[in-house]
Amino acid sequence: MVPGIFITFDVECSMGGAWGNPSLKPVPPRLGMMGEYGDKKLGVPLICDILARHDLQATFFLEPFNDDLGWPGETEPVARHLVERGQDVQLHIHPNHVHYGLQQSGKPFKKTDQMADLDRDWQRELIGRGADLLEKWTGTRPIAFRAGNMGASEETLKALLAAGLWIDSSYTFPYVGGQCRFAETERYNGGKWYGEVLEMALSAYEQPKLPGMHPAKPVDLMGSSFEECRDAVRMICDAGGDAVLILHSFSLFKVRDHQYNGGKLNRVVTRRFERFCEWLDNNRRQYPPRTFAELGRLVKEEGYQPKAVAPCLVNNPPRAIIRKIVQGLNNFYWF
Repeated sequence: MVPGIFITFDVECSMGGAWGNPSLKPVPPRLGMMGEYGDKKLGVPLICDILARHDLQATFFLEPFNDDLGWPGETEPVARHLVERGQDVQLHIHPNHVHYGLQQSGKPFKKTDQMADLDRDWQRELIGRGADLLEKWTGTRPIAFRAGNMGASEETLKALLAAGLWIDSSYTFPYVGGQCRFAETERYNGGKWYGEVLEMALSAYEQPKLPGMHPAKPVDLMGSSFEECRDAVRMICDAGGDAVLILHSFSLFKVRDHQYNGGKLNRVVTRRFERFCEWLDNNRRQYPPRTFAELGRLVKEEGYQPKAVAPCLVNNPPRAIIRKIVQGLNNFYWF
């Protein structure tokens, strides 16, 4: 089976500094997810518009626990919007959302946003509760999961299976040993089975050894150029592995501060995303676009088997330097 390319989005809201400053509230879904600023919707709706122009579907890993942040009823419309636009909705969890709700109600809580910091039973309960919410809102039970901050471990995969989900996309080799808690020693792109759970790695690439640059980066259009992401996914697929690209619900807009005031279009990242969608549309026969829902069907009905492939090197120092300069400038709100 020809390897495919998965465009994925983590759909979530920032805590907005609320843990450190009790006078602040976490960011609401209308900002962090939908990007509603005046008459513009620069989050999920704009993303869906760009995908539709190129007849593409993506997988949206949706964080469901925004009631716990003080925004009851605001996440279901996001889920319904995605379904109405023909997109794939799967589960994303930042434990801090539930823990913040517990703290606000005076109940015991553990202040961590890493799934792997929690015992297996609490992980399983959170996953089960989250899956129930998505099923209620979309009419379809999710089969796939991504931990917030990629903060999962092999223990998370056991909790996932116990909750009835069987595909994960939390592993990425640049973060292993840090926020990604897998004990896995093999650095890989593509996918592999961990028992009965299929791990589809968030793709990453090695980059030139230059001062001030990390040895490796995820395939993320917020932090990498279109050309770097295109070259990485092409090398991964040509080696026989599936490629997974990541963005966030807030990737296509900038904000003035951590409370998400004053949102405006992030022209640099939006242009990267538009170019990637155009390239994928034009090359879909060689590099077929896929969703995680489709992946589940391929496994169940067509005998799909994943392949883990070695990390690729995107070796273009001048381009990497230019991207870093552009990235630095783009961090300024008024750029």
